[in-house]
Amino acid sequence: MIKACHSGGSRWAFACLLLLGVAMAKPAAAFYNSSSALGTNTNEIMDDDSSAPFIDLMKMSLPFREARQLNKGNIEYDRNGWPTRISTGGQVGTRFVSKLPAGTIPSGPYTVLYEGEGKLEYGNDATVQNQAPGRDVIILDPGKDNELNATLFIKATNPANPLRNIRILPPGGICSSNPFQRVAAAGQCRGDYLSFEQHSGKIIFNPDYLTFMRDYRVIRFMNMSGITRNPVYAWEDRASIDQQTWGGAEGIRGAPMEVMVELANRLHADPWFSLPHAASNDFIRRFAEYVQVNLDPSLKVYVEYSNEVWNGVFTQHAYAKQQGVQMGLDPDPNQAAYKFYSKRSVDVFGIWEQVFQGNKRVVRVMSGLVGSTQMTKTILSYNGAYRFTDAYAVAPYVFGDAKALRAARSVNDIFSVMTDPKYPHSLPGELKLVGKQAELTKSFGVDLIAYEGGQHLVEMTTKSDAQHPNNLFYAANRDPRMASIYQQLLTGWKQAGGKLFVHFSSPRIYRKYGSFGTKEYITQPDSQAPKHRALLAFTKANPCWWSGCAGNTLVRQTKPVSTLEAMKTQSEPLDATAPQYEPISGEAPPFPMGNIPPEAAASQAQPDSTLISMRSAPNEQYVVGGNALIRKVLNRANVWQGASVYQLRNVVNGKIDGKQDLAALWQASWDQQNLYMRIGVEDDRPAVNDSTVPWEDDAVEWYLDADASMASQYDQRNDFHFIFNLKNGTVMLGKNSPRGASLSLNQKLTRSANGYVLEVTLPWSALGVSPRSGHRLGLDVHVDDDDDGGDRDGKLTWKAKQDDAWQNPSLFGGAILGE
Repeated sequence: MIKACHSGGSRWAFACLLLLGVAMAKPAAAFYNSSSALGTNTNEIMDDDSSAPFIDLMKMSLPFREARQLNKGNIEYDRNGWPTRISTGGQVGTRFVSKLPAGTIPSGPYTVLYEGEGKLEYGNDATVQNQAPGRDVIILDPGKDNELNATLFIKATNPANPLRNIRILPPGGICSSNPFQRVAAAGQCRGDYLSFEQHSGKIIFNPDYLTFMRDYRVIRFMNMSGITRNPVYAWEDRASIDQQTWGGAEGIRGAPMEVMVELANRLHADPWFSLPHAASNDFIRRFAEYVQVNLDPSLKVYVEYSNEVWNGVFTQHAYAKQQGVQMGLDPDPNQAAYKFYSKRSVDVFGIWEQVFQGNKRVVRVMSGLVGSTQMTKTILSYNGAYRFTDAYAVAPYVFGDAKALRAARSVNDIFSVMTDPKYPHSLPGELKLVGKQAELTKSFGVDLIAYEGGQHLVEMTTKSDAQHPNNLFYAANRDPRMASIYQQLLTGWKQAGGKLFVHFSSPRIYRKYGSFGTKEYITQPDSQAPKHRALLAFTKANPCWWSGCAGNTLVRQTKPVSTLEAMKTQSEPLDATAPQYEPISGEAPPFPMGNIPPEAAASQAQPDSTLISMRSAPNEQYVVGGNALIRKVLNRANVWQGASVYQLRNVVNGKIDGKQDLAALWQASWDQQNLYMRIGVEDDRPAVNDSTVPWEDDAVEWYLDADASMASQYDQRNDFHFIFNLKNGTVMLGKNSPRGASLSLNQKLTRSANGYVLEVTLPWSALGVSPRSGHRLGLDVHVDDDDDGGDRDGKLTWKAKQDDAWQNPSLFGGAILGE
């Protein structure tokens, strides 16, 4: 229900197209979910997401940058992730479908549309039927293994008109009057046929996905938005309509807000947005403004600050702990984190209320651990936060006991553990915890809702999908007795005083990371999905039971005058038998798709003598908008532990005769005091120093824009050009750096037979920066090479494509401080 289409490029052009795709306006009672008491969580956007939400398979593909095993040669990308240059003999690849059970999406001919000039090839279960400029037809067939895997390769691209805007579209289309059903041809519609090929920007969503989602009143977009472990801070780094894919690893993936709002509109479902933990107030405000203008005015919106900020496995917890300690909110770091979460949540709520001119449509949500009423008390009571909060959300997951599940030898054993009252997270144990939370939240005048919930059979220590007890977990989730577990959980939830229950999650494949999908794939027959049948049966038998559920009006509880009298006098500690944080709650593995966790990266650290061997590709990690990720220091004894490595690939001046002549990489890390930079160079003739100016010899130039303004001219405030003279160990500032600037940095140069490593420590105070996760920098690294004396022979850069960075900061690359 877009009220206004703005001018200004493809983003708003897309928004205008969405207006055309919205289903006909209906009274609220006409929707499938009008009296539903349930919601559902979306999935992470990845190539193996068996909920298949979008008709364009490219939007769920692995980003080209991440597909290192499919890539060859030197590759340059634009901001949206499309390759703009591929070296001779090289290629760029992606997986656009991975491990999908046969039938998840239709088999048969798919149309591949693209702009630009180049050469496309396909692999695995994708074969070419015919090719023509701008349009290929491929056949997708899962084959004998009944599993669909498909890859796409760009073998060549014209730098003057590179291949881009690739769309991979299924056969057939829809009747616009019924977006929930696929049709094969126009003859099945009454004059309102929309083919997927011609109207992909209007249709957007897989009809099978819409059919599944329409039974739920609330859609929680936490996973689809990609906010977990996402360091995004600035508005310009949000997910974009124009990106090559909305999929990928944590910190990169995420659907644009336009798409999520549109899905809520089409389903007439209240959206639940979890906002990024490091997002600026400007980001929060602009997000709210878009929702206020474009969300159907008859819908409510649930607003939550981040996701599971209490959970120690997530970087958002580390961020909250850091912020809380710095603010002096509590001497205990965990309590400081809970209080910061409470404080920041109230800040976020306030911004949304300003934008919406009140809170009649805004449901303000905080969340916490179901097993800790003490955490609930801390979060809701800090600075009277309960007065600005409508709902407190927990995740009632049933599994029993991890050790007992590990010892199970049959499916019967699994259900025995799940229902045995002696285990704190058995069905009766979990409902007991829910009862305590319901009593406590009621005393604060706050609703108890579930942000996630269901079964939680997962053994995160297993190394393969087939390792015990995973096969027993899969079988239990397919067993009719699992439907009974769900029915009892939901009935007990209602009886205890719980309200909205948002199940985890949309259809997903059962794997070692859990069996969380209500179905295993989007088109799985209901007869094979006991959890899905149980959810539908419950919502049919238990329509909205609390005031304000079915209508458009938000009904709030009356707030107590003082919670101290309403609360129990005895503070209740965290259940000693419960984990200090809940298991990953159905999240994808913490570092999927080749992302390397800091602790694992430490084992891959390079020898001190050289930064990295040029014979192997570095572990480059890019986040929102193609920015390099600069991790926070994990180990003060080794500030490079876990730091990503970035390779210099552009020759902008003179000639570099391949990697054997000159190769270079850089790393960076940060803490609250300093920015640390390390540049490693392999040079066949190092230490040539005979010129009067350093850049005509072997030298390193480091460019830094401390606030990422990246204008076309140096701002004389915090745009710096550092030139490191390797001959005498001095550093000078380029002439366009701030006049009179004198920076106290430390540097260390270590030479070897085949090159050198330069390490620099630069205090943030010298830059006038208060560092935080999500802070953006402009950054570039150049290496000058002189092999035979006299003038420089060539220059290698990380981002600049022309040798003008000394006078033009807009040529720098981007970097974001992460956790």
